Amino acid sequence: MKNKISLAGDLGSGKSTVSKLLTDALGLEYYSTGRIVRSIAEKMGMTVVELNSHMETHPEIDTEIDDGLRALSDDPRALVIDSRMAWHFVRDTFKVYMTVDAEISALRIMYANRTGEHSDSLADTVADTKKRRASERKRYLEQYGVDIMDLDNYNFVVDTTVATPEEVTSAIIGAYRAWQDNPSFRLCALSPERLWYPDDEPDADKLAEYSDILELGGELPPVSVFIEDGEFYVEDSPEAALAYALSFATYVPVRLVRSERRGREYVKMKNSL
Repeated sequence: MKNKISLAGDLGSGKSTVSKLLTDALGLEYYSTGRIVRSIAEKMGMTVVELNSHMETHPEIDTEIDDGLRALSDDPRALVIDSRMAWHFVRDTFKVYMTVDAEISALRIMYANRTGEHSDSLADTVADTKKRRASERKRYLEQYGVDIMDLDNYNFVVDTTVATPEEVTSAIIGAYRAWQDNPSFRLCALSPERLWYPDDEPDADKLAEYSDILELGGELPPVSVFIEDGEFYVEDSPEAALAYALSFATYVPVRLVRSERRGREYVKMKNSL
């Protein structure tokens, strides 16, 4: 049954907000392991960060949560599942990963004011968020041999740094429809401002050609991008990425590849982050 969407993603990427919009737009029900984790933390008198560290040596808590996810595979309901591991445990879901800039993530967590999930300063909240994410990644690698940060695990990776929740929701629905028609569907959609561009002079003729194509309503092939230390670097065709940026596109369609900087200089577009 291709009627379930699993949402994983960075802390503060907006999963709860987008889940609500998806359930309203598609008539799906909502299931959240985050709510379960926060409830457990409250009962045990811990912050969520403390509970994550505690769970590294108490796998029975994860087992209880994961058994609930496994049961959803045979659940006939159409669901949006907000969970780090639903993509792994629930069969035949449309696997979405929501990514966000680290500082924007921390600001959203602070603004939401969830008890025990942020510090008083932005820098400390960024550090706490990275620590919590590293703890989760370590735990799942050890328990299940899967890397939740490997974006190849997902059908659709979408950036929520600049886009509105409505724009993110629309992108997910479009990708979900494409996946229903083609189960091998894979795509990454990143905000132009999120990319690091090669510090070389772009080919002016190519940039003009690509800009004309977009202005006429055409599409360009996905831009090859690689990840290093959580940042996204354009591997080839920077003119295509820049054409999307100059056309005020919400997203650049991206194909994730394995590569590295190899001493090449990169710059980030000036933006409002």
